[in-house]
Amino acid sequence: MVNSKTGISATHLQREMELGSIQTAWAMLHRYRSVMVRPGRDRLHGDVEVDESFLGGPEPGVPGRGALGKVLFAGAVELDDKRFGRARLGVIPSASAVSLTAFLDANIEPGSRVITDGWSANPAATRDRYEHTGTSVAASGLQAHEVQPAVHRVFSLS
Repeated sequence: MVNSKTGISATHLQREMELGSIQTAWAMLHRYRSVMVRPGRDRLHGDVEVDESFLGGPEPGVPGRGALGKVLFAGAVELDDKRFGRARLGVIPSASAVSLTAFLDANIEPGSRVITDGWSANPAATRDRYEHTGTSVAASGLQAHEVQPAVHRVFSLS
């Protein structure tokens, strides 16, 4: 379950554990996944890279934040001596300052330094609670994964 990039399906678990039914495997998998998340866990602190992205493959229509049929989510990765530390992901309803603030408050300790891209909602989302460092990807001349390597590494694994 934890060694694979894509996790494990109920049918795979059924085969590996030689279970009698797919329903039993699904129920076990559901319970395993629920206990792997620790409610009340410590929030990230220190230097934390934060960005938002979409989950879902290429689709015709409007690209980027206007894409239909995709799930918008935010990610945060703690930087520990320039290494990647703990990570948090969460589905957000929009890329607005209100949605980003809710994600930050739930996952990052106030007073931490939040490192973001140049998205206009980021300064308002971090105001008064976090130190904010923003770098416009377009103005930097770099790729997004070069400006924020930690969070984009996590996104590439999603």
